Amino acid sequence: MNDFADDRGLIRLRGIATPSDRSATIDAARRSTLIRLARGVYIHYEAWDQLDPDARYRALVHAASGGLASDELLCGPSALALWRLPTIDGWPSTVHSVRPSRGGGRHSGGLIRHVTSRPDPGEHIDGLPVTSLARTVSDVSATRSLAAGLMAADAAVRGSSARALLRAPLDQDLLLQEAERRPVRHGRTRALTVAQLADARAESPGESLLRASIHLLGLPQPELQWEFRGDSGRRYFVDCYWPDQDFVLEFDGRAKYLDPALRGGRTAEEVLVAEKEREDEIRARVRGMARAGWAVALAPMRLAARLRAAGFLFPGRERR
Repeated sequence: MNDFADDRGLIRLRGIATPSDRSATIDAARRSTLIRLARGVYIHYEAWDQLDPDARYRALVHAASGGLASDELLCGPSALALWRLPTIDGWPSTVHSVRPSRGGGRHSGGLIRHVTSRPDPGEHIDGLPVTSLARTVSDVSATRSLAAGLMAADAAVRGSSARALLRAPLDQDLLLQEAERRPVRHGRTRALTVAQLADARAESPGESLLRASIHLLGLPQPELQWEFRGDSGRRYFVDCYWPDQDFVLEFDGRAKYLDPALRGGRTAEEVLVAEKEREDEIRARVRGMARAGWAVALAPMRLAARLRAAGFLFPGRERR
């Protein structure tokens, strides 16, 4: 069988001219040589295996987007993925779109169509129409958890220089305006909270996750990327710092140890030793310090216990 895959690795039956080639493609799918992503759209198993979860979902979005109407925009998690913004819950198995209408939405195969009374000019990414960056972040903030919204918002106002998508930083005022335009019953309060908390200084999804839990605990937001200079003369920037308590909180993700792309040519053991030296120098400069990974950062009460154990003073009895 000839390879009719496009530059994204997708094979579309409607793009195959001869009946015999179309039949051969369908037979290959039946033999499990191809994976069916949407009606009439397939991808080779080998190509699928090489994609990470983000790229797999974007492939699904492309596969399901062939029948979009002229006034229809990809939205929600589908827009989030195309904008290369982070997700906390993983990607769904469905693709989402929105269009202006007075009627109800409908579900067609893997494409869920929503309707809205608030038109959005939209933009094009990878050749597909998507909701604007501000609308995408606002939608996620209004419909999902505070942590999910803040992860997307921090990344959006920070911008991106990645080769896959050069994305200019989102103006926080635009995000606030988009949140203010939402009806109260459609998540306006949550969207406004996220827009107000968004901070370009948060350098990773883990830091955003920490700040969401800090807000839910009723604690003041810390300073981000605060600089310390150790005894060695090295400069260190910490994730979260409360000057009034002289207290540092760091997000401790595994990627820095396990992902070769983040190790800068060092072994995991070398990264671990360097991180220990960094922590020792910072601890010598502050009253208290704590670290939290994904599991603790995701659970506000566990984070509170970790902070208290390290000497963080919560408002109320501990300050009397």
